[in-house]
Amino acid sequence: MSLSESNALDSLEFAGTMLERHDLADCSTPGLLEVTGIRQSGMATASGLNDYDYQNLSSLSLGLKNLNQLSTVNKIPIPPEIMEHFKHIKCHCMMGLFPEIGRAWLTIDSDIYIWTYEQSRDVAYFDGLSHLIVSVGLVVPKPGVFIADVKYLLVLTTPVEIVILGVTFGDSNASPNRSITSTTEEMQLLNKPIFVLNTDNVAITCIEGTSDGRIFLGGRDGCLYEISYQAESNWFGKRCKKVNHSQGLMSHLVPGIFKVFSENDSISKLTMDNSRRLLYALTEKGAIEAWDIGTDVNSVKRIARISQNDIVFSAGNILRTIEPSVFKPVTALCSLSQDDSPQFHLIAITQTGVRFYFSTVPVLYGIQQQQQQQQFAPGQPGHAPHEQSQRPQGLYLLHVRLPPGYTPNTTVGKPKQVHSAFYSQGSLLMVSAPQPDQDLLWSLSSEPFPSRQNLVESSTVMTMDGQVWAIAEVKPKDKITVETPLRAAQVPRKVALLTNQGVHIVSLLKSVDILQQLLLACHGPHNEAVKAYFQVQSEPQACATSLLLACIETLKGTELGDWAAQAFILYGGEPFFEAYMGGHSAAARPLSFNSPSGGFVESQPGGPRMYMSTPFTAARARPASLNHSFNNNTQFPGAMQQTSSMAVDGSNFHYSAKHAGLYLHMSRLLRSIWRRRCVNDKLHSSIGQQDCAQVLEDLYAIKRFLESITLSNLVGLVGKNMTNASGLMGPGGYLQQQQQQQMQQHQGMQSPYGGGQQKMSADEAMAEEKKSLDALIRLIKHSCEVLALWKILCEHQCHLLVSKLSKEQQDVLKSCTFRDLILSRSDICGLLIVTLINSYLHDNASVGSISTKLRDVCPNLYRHEDAVSHKATEILMLSKSCTDPDEKDERLRTALQLCKSAAPNLPLTSICQQFTQAGFYSGVIELCSICAAKGDPSEAALHFYRNNEPVEDQEGFVAFQSRMNCYREIKLMLEHVFTNVCNSKISSIYPSLESADRDKLANNQLISIISLALQCQDQLLHITVYEWLLSHNLLGELLEISEPSLGDFLGRAFNRTPENLVLADLLWKYHERNGQHAPASKMLDKLANIRNDAMTLQQRIEYLARAVMCMRSDTVGYSAHNGVLLKDLEDKLEVAQIQKQVLDAMSIIPDKNATRQAINQLNGTLFNLTQLYSDFAERYELWECKLTILNCSHHNDPLLIESVWTHILDKELERPDSNTERCRRLLSKVKSLALEYESSGHCFPLAFIVRELELRCFRLKMFESPVPETLIEMNLDVDALLNIYSRLISMNERVWVTEEDELYLVRSTSKLLSIVASQPSLVPLKDRRKVVAKSQDLISACLSILYTKPDGQQHVDQLRETQSKLNRIHC
Repeated sequence: MSLSESNALDSLEFAGTMLERHDLADCSTPGLLEVTGIRQSGMATASGLNDYDYQNLSSLSLGLKNLNQLSTVNKIPIPPEIMEHFKHIKCHCMMGLFPEIGRAWLTIDSDIYIWTYEQSRDVAYFDGLSHLIVSVGLVVPKPGVFIADVKYLLVLTTPVEIVILGVTFGDSNASPNRSITSTTEEMQLLNKPIFVLNTDNVAITCIEGTSDGRIFLGGRDGCLYEISYQAESNWFGKRCKKVNHSQGLMSHLVPGIFKVFSENDSISKLTMDNSRRLLYALTEKGAIEAWDIGTDVNSVKRIARISQNDIVFSAGNILRTIEPSVFKPVTALCSLSQDDSPQFHLIAITQTGVRFYFSTVPVLYGIQQQQQQQQFAPGQPGHAPHEQSQRPQGLYLLHVRLPPGYTPNTTVGKPKQVHSAFYSQGSLLMVSAPQPDQDLLWSLSSEPFPSRQNLVESSTVMTMDGQVWAIAEVKPKDKITVETPLRAAQVPRKVALLTNQGVHIVSLLKSVDILQQLLLACHGPHNEAVKAYFQVQSEPQACATSLLLACIETLKGTELGDWAAQAFILYGGEPFFEAYMGGHSAAARPLSFNSPSGGFVESQPGGPRMYMSTPFTAARARPASLNHSFNNNTQFPGAMQQTSSMAVDGSNFHYSAKHAGLYLHMSRLLRSIWRRRCVNDKLHSSIGQQDCAQVLEDLYAIKRFLESITLSNLVGLVGKNMTNASGLMGPGGYLQQQQQQQMQQHQGMQSPYGGGQQKMSADEAMAEEKKSLDALIRLIKHSCEVLALWKILCEHQCHLLVSKLSKEQQDVLKSCTFRDLILSRSDICGLLIVTLINSYLHDNASVGSISTKLRDVCPNLYRHEDAVSHKATEILMLSKSCTDPDEKDERLRTALQLCKSAAPNLPLTSICQQFTQAGFYSGVIELCSICAAKGDPSEAALHFYRNNEPVEDQEGFVAFQSRMNCYREIKLMLEHVFTNVCNSKISSIYPSLESADRDKLANNQLISIISLALQCQDQLLHITVYEWLLSHNLLGELLEISEPSLGDFLGRAFNRTPENLVLADLLWKYHERNGQHAPASKMLDKLANIRNDAMTLQQRIEYLARAVMCMRSDTVGYSAHNGVLLKDLEDKLEVAQIQKQVLDAMSIIPDKNATRQAINQLNGTLFNLTQLYSDFAERYELWECKLTILNCSHHNDPLLIESVWTHILDKELERPDSNTERCRRLLSKVKSLALEYESSGHCFPLAFIVRELELRCFRLKMFESPVPETLIEMNLDVDALLNIYSRLISMNERVWVTEEDELYLVRSTSKLLSIVASQPSLVPLKDRRKVVAKSQDLISACLSILYTKPDGQQHVDQLRETQSKLNRIHC
């Protein structure tokens, strides 16, 4: 991983951590349990009696009027064709809304009319009933029960029967992602009812359906019914039946006629909480029932029923100062979902507008337990009650909220005759009927006052045009499964109110709408009213709101959008270090995120203790459970460990409100998907295509905002580069004035560091915030790319693409959340992109369009080189089907050029494999060389290689590894050719060829590819080829290469592994083949001297002999250096031959155990003469070897040489043969040695040898000495021999005299003289006279001896005859 990629991951991780901290703080804002004071007090509470409980919107802006909480969106009258039917009414009519499909309905007697209330068209009707319609309901069918065209079930009840009709829409083939609530689709009712049930004489007053298709009915007899239906009938029941949950089995046994005489409290309203599977019923007498509907019809049970008197009694105990009549009767119920409040489950509204907040679990008991634990263990952190995990147990009144008009100084009237209500995300709409023909709409909302510690609401009243029959939320037309808090805060909720005049659609405005009104009223942000809004709301929250307004697409480039951006920067504050900001007024610091905390007061003496959600006196300390609430001053321990230190001299760093607003905006944007799994167990995406589109729309909006406003504007006192803000930015502009004022404030502060240090701290603070915002911008951009990619995957059936991943990759993706995908799992994104592209390639479809789209939306995940590689892959796949060689080659060349343009950042392995499969071997070589060159433009790798790969050169090492990784693909290509092509393809193409011919043809193909590779100038590429050839033992092919780089490669390789004989052998052969005889000789010399047990001495001698031959070549030259080298080699060869002689001598020694080590040593390396003499010849008594060594070393030591000869001669006589044979062997040995040493002189002491020979023959009792004949055969100098024998005769040594034979030496001398006389040619003509004279003298000496012996006449005669012959020799 490169350094830039590592920094990017660290930056994303830091931004993700910061985002989660802001999200945790945002989600930790006080909920209903906190703002009502229940969490703090542990008791039921009440509110609405304090002036702060209800505030006008003007309090947000210094009393600025004209701020509205409600706005009318549209008023649509009832279609005239329906109004015509009012003329024919007989006895009864009803009206209501179907918000699920955006339609209103009207019944006139037994007919029902349905129309789209937003366009007042598409009127549908049903007149197939013969009795009066008394109740109407629309429910979603159970999945799998009806055909897919039936989207809803319309339930109509009359006094005698229940009719269920199927509802279809015109576009029955709509895609699954398309909402069926579109008002553009025509609604149709099936001609025949699906089910018809008997009412058993019990009129149905109300109908309520669940999200999973169950149908509940409220009866006039006060019973709760359910219609149970299924796809087919079975043995245990009918396909459709009505079940009475209130009376159970007895309802089937008791005839309906007896129910008439019992007093019943009929059910007037039903409301459903699908998130908890709870159903609430309101009776005509004001009683409330809570039902746990379970999972099926058999698991329904009533968990509580409280009467009107019970409610009044409980409320009176909480608020004893209020008249009990105010608490009755209850006229409306609003269920609270899990998202609305985890602890509160139901709001009941009375006729006077009083609200009762109920829970179905004992929340107070859990809180009291928690408080007791904290009392006994104050040091231990308290645990929140786990009411969310508890099942419903009853109805518990937790809080009573009085409507406006009960505060001491109120000027607002009280609601009267409230009959309907609607609750959504902190806003309550109540419909009252102070006059018979005209209703009032009350809006009570806590939306303008977020993060308050007490329940503060704004109150707005709107006059309606008539009587309100129904109230319901207008459902969004798009089918969105993921609703982000950001979109909820941006898009106002619309509520439809059906009156007798038509449909009145109102909008519940959000904080962003209020800020919009404020900016428009003040004509920009430079107004004290806007500044007051930021202070009241808290600057981080207000910054998030202004940022939300600035990011609305419809306001982009408008004056309002610019004002919102200016307000964001103007009131967003600056980062600072508390070291020089501390100790001053709160006005000098950014405002806290938190509003004043709630408290409690005691009632008047003697009265009950009453807990309030709003403080009546001085606010008490904030409860411990709320201390983790986030503000822009909150410290993040360890959050900036990846960046530089945030503090100077131990001071605390604080981000600006702009910083908090940006992170809050992003946390709300991504909150709904951040911790969501990417896919489910069936590999389907957890979010839909439209969900991705919605999140992406908001991501692109904040991205464009940050692109339009440079980062320097966000970090600094003034955004100098903002566009469209001339009124604020110019000289004397408002922002410049603010800058001057803030700078003066900073200068006026007493800094402990002094002015210079203060400025440095301010710069450091801005630098730290800039780092954080840089990380956030990176996170936003990366999130855009990841979500855009996921949207594309959803468009291409994500589950099919994921199923093509490996099992391990699927498991990783299953456990992966979108947080993981964004922050750390870019590898998974890459795998999904590859899978997507491969799906196109497998379908033989062009990847051009999808590649372009990926490049547009996620350029960092799908880079240019990715697009190029996939396009090249497409071309390569097309080339497979190409039969024209020229066309195929053109396509391959096109793919190669594309890849070259994107080098080196390519999936090189994949592309080279495809090139190889296509037989485009030159393309592999070109692409690899281009990638290597572009990846190392400074040629650091080559420098690293040529400098013997120094360890300290890390840059060179990395570049070298990178190049060799590129060239590894060439190795793989050669392997493919060698294994597959050469071994199989040739034989299949030329089956008739002999094996040798096929091998030659395959070898030629391989050589041609290698030649192409060697044409590249990169030495490292050559090395790759050489290594491959070596690894496959293709030594002959390697030696055919004459590149200089081969010699360098072999030399380096041999230096690294000097024991490698193959490399050494290759190296000298390479030099010899290329005419480099001197280097070849040196290499052979090294080879001969290598210590290696695998090499024999004979091989070493051969290497030296080859080295001498190379040096004697004509092309070497006659330089002094070469002459010295030749002489040195010749000497080494001579010594090696002596070593061979020693080795041979050692080999014939009988005791192998004693000589085995010496033999191994002699084969293992070369020794010098001294070593050979002392370690081997001397030690093992190798006398002939000693003589050879003495001769070679020119060591002239006569005594030593004579001693050696003595041992040589004695050794020849050791064998137990006959005397004659022993004598023959002795003379043969001397004869052989004479051939070698006779010319040396000092190593062949002739006089000594002759005496020793004669002496040994004499001792062997040889009568006739064979020595003279042997000496003559050795071509020795006759004159020298005569001198030697003359000396022996003259010395007359006693050793020759024995009793047996006293004339041995005379006979031997006589024999020598006889030979000389008989063969005068043995003596050169010039020396004959001298030889004849010496011979005559020698004869005379012998005769002198013979004359003294009695038996010497025969020898005398022989000598006389010899003398006669000598006389006849012509000199």
